[in-house]
Amino acid sequence: MFITFLFGLTILLGTIIILLFKRKKKISELSISIAFSVLFCLIFLEVIPHTLEHIDYLSMIMYALIGFILLKLLDIFIPDHEHSNHKEHVFHIGLMSSIALIIHNFIEGMILYSTLNKTFNLGILLGIGIGLHNIPLGMVIGSTLKDAKYNKLKIILISLVISLSTFVGSFVIYLIGDISQYFIGVMFAITLGMLIYIVFFELLEHLKHQNKNNNITGFIIGAIIICISLIFHHH
Repeated sequence: MFITFLFGLTILLGTIIILLFKRKKKISELSISIAFSVLFCLIFLEVIPHTLEHIDYLSMIMYALIGFILLKLLDIFIPDHEHSNHKEHVFHIGLMSSIALIIHNFIEGMILYSTLNKTFNLGILLGIGIGLHNIPLGMVIGSTLKDAKYNKLKIILISLVISLSTFVGSFVIYLIGDISQYFIGVMFAITLGMLIYIVFFELLEHLKHQNKNNNITGFIIGAIIICISLIFHHH
């Protein structure tokens, strides 16, 4: 559980990296474009394949739709926002991403803990892969909350809560011993729907108002990160 806890803290690490940089606008735009690239790749290269390992196509689509609708409903209840660089929308992205990441990291915590118990070396490689794609996601949480004028302590505390969801997932497995493969598939599918909503209806809209060079740089960095992450995931 301690090892799972450490790998979960990579979200916090990404947030701290953002807080240390002073070129606010460029770093914020880079973190959004990196997150878009990472989440886009994550959907098609990791979340969908992992979901289909546990449930069938029809079930995946059904539960993904539930995840999509859940975020859409949440979107309706959050105050109106414009797809621009204004702090209201940037904060909105951070909030939506945080909710999806808490669920995603909770599942990863369960899987990482179970893997470490069965094959320790494989678990470490899996943890490194998780950590590599968590860092840029922590960056987007940090930059969005920073743009929304949150103070550093609040930003760190929020990021810490998201990071701890990985540990909570491992603790649940520790308490109940094991969990059904179908349930893991359902959770992955719900996360898939949420990630699709964030990527195509939040981040993509925001990217249209950003510097194109920053977007391209972010896409490349994100793709490199996810490729390295997947090498460790599937070692």
